[in-house]
Order: sequence, then C-alpha cells, then structure tokens
Amino acid sequence: MRAIPFLIAAMLVSGCASSPTVQSQKYAKLSTQQTLEDPMEKVYPAVEEALRNIHVAERDPEEKPNPVEMRGLTEASWQTDWVYSQSQNKYIEYKVNGFPRKKYLQLRVKYHVVAKTEIGGTHVEINTQEEVERLAKDGTPDGWDSAGEPDTALGRKMLDQVAKNILAAAP
Repeated sequence: MRAIPFLIAAMLVSGCASSPTVQSQKYAKLSTQQTLEDPMEKVYPAVEEALRNIHVAERDPEEKPNPVEMRGLTEASWQTDWVYSQSQNKYIEYKVNGFPRKKYLQLRVKYHVVAKTEIGGTHVEINTQEEVERLAKDGTPDGWDSAGEPDTALGRKMLDQVAKNILAAAP
C-alpha cells in the first residue's frame, strides 16, 4: 500500500521525461508598459480597438463608459481568453537522420491590459500568460505547459497597436 504513491510519482517523472525539452531563443526583453501622453478618453477606445478581434473574458468596467463617466474613469482593465498562434521563440530540438532540427511550438496567450490615469497621461501595462503545447515523442499533442519566461514581444506588439490606434483616431 505504501508503494502506490512511489509508483505514481515514478510514472509522472517518466511521463515528463518522454517529452522533448522546450527551449527558448534568447531575445532582448522589451518593455510592456508605457505612459501614453493621452487622457483615458483616448486610451480606452484605443485598447478596445486593439482587442477587437480577441475575445475579452473580463473587463472593468464591464460596460463601455459613456462620455461623462469616461472623464471620471481613472483605471480600466481587460483580460482576454486564450489566443492561439505559433511561438516565435519557444521550440524543441530533435534530429532527423543525424541532422539537428528545430520545431517551434504552438502557443496560447492571455493578455491582461491595465490602464491607469496619472500626471501627464495614462499608464498602460500589458502582461501575458503563456502556455506552449507539449509534444509526445511521436510529435502528437500532449497537453499544455506554462511557457515559463513570457515573450515580451507579444505584450510590446499589443502596446504599439494601442499607440497606433490613438494616432489613427486623432483629427
């Protein structure tokens, strides 16, 4: 009876060992936060536009504020559902006929955007939660694992889109 926990632990360890090890390209870290020199009245719709094609699971406030409420709004946040794509920096290495190969993994990301008013504008911070698809030895999908260190390029790209949306809306 006491051997059962040890057998379960051994199976879990051996199961993890059968999956190839995920590696990451070493790219420079990019800033995923910035104070935009615009009021919340311009930043809020710019964030909404950047998230237009992504399912937003949670937002605070829940409904888009009317113009009067927008003037009094000092903080807003958005949490997306999973967005699926191929990773640009997470991969596994394997060999075919003795020659090394890389396979970039499927990635899923949740964006958490927070906008807060401050002196001089609105501070926007974009954090990501990432998971990579685990592959079995035969290359078939085998669930999802935390991606570890997030790819800051994803958050930066979203932040740049918010800034572009503000400029595009300017008269």
